[in-house]
Amino acid sequence: MTDVEVTPDGSPVPIYLAIPAERDFAPVLDDLYPGASVLDLGCGVGRLANELARRGHEVVGVDESAEMLAHLAPGVEGVQARIEQLDLGRRFSAVVLASHLVNTADRDERRALLLAVARHLAPGGSAYLEHWNPAAIDDLRDGEGTAGEVTLRFRLLEQRGASFDAAITYVLGEREWTQHFTAEVLDEDGLDASLAQAGLERFGRLDEKWLLATH
Repeated sequence: MTDVEVTPDGSPVPIYLAIPAERDFAPVLDDLYPGASVLDLGCGVGRLANELARRGHEVVGVDESAEMLAHLAPGVEGVQARIEQLDLGRRFSAVVLASHLVNTADRDERRALLLAVARHLAPGGSAYLEHWNPAAIDDLRDGEGTAGEVTLRFRLLEQRGASFDAAITYVLGEREWTQHFTAEVLDEDGLDASLAQAGLERFGRLDEKWLLATH
C-alpha cells in the first residue's frame, strides 16, 4: 500500500480507522461498568478508547505511534510510550491489552507487557486480555473475513510447535497492504503461567478470545 501512514510496528493507520470498534471490542464494551477508569494499552487510533470516552469513561490511551494517537478523541488522554516501559504512577479499574499482545512470541517481552498491566491495575480491578487459543492456528490457515469496509485475508506461513509466522493482508477499496507477524499460541496452562509471572491470575472469560485477569 502506497502513500499511507504506517506505524513503527508496520500497522497501516487508514486500515484501523476503517475497522469498526464493535468488531473486536463489543464484549469489553458490554462488560465494563459505568464510570470505570480505563487504561487502553496499544490503543492505536482509538477504536476502543474513543468509544469508551463517548460512553462517559475516564480513558487513557497508550501507543508508541504519534500517527495513531493523533486520531484519539478530545476526551481521551493520549500517552506516547512503549507499553513495556510504561509507568504512569496511577492505577485504573480496568486495563485493556488487545491485539493478541499476550501472544507475543518473545517470552521476556510478554512478561514485560503483563507487568505493565499489573502495575497499572487497581486492587480488585479487571484486566481484559485478547488472546489466541490453540484453535487459532486453524482459523489463520488461509482464512478471510470482513470488518466494515475492510477485507482481511490470513495466511499461516510456518508453524514451529506453539509458535507460528503468519501474514494478514488488508484490502480497502483498491488499496491493499500485507503485515507479517510471529506469535505463540498459549494453551490454558501456558496462559496461566505467563499471567502468574506478572502477579496476575485469570478469573473468567467474556468469549473464546477475551479473558479476564486480576491481581
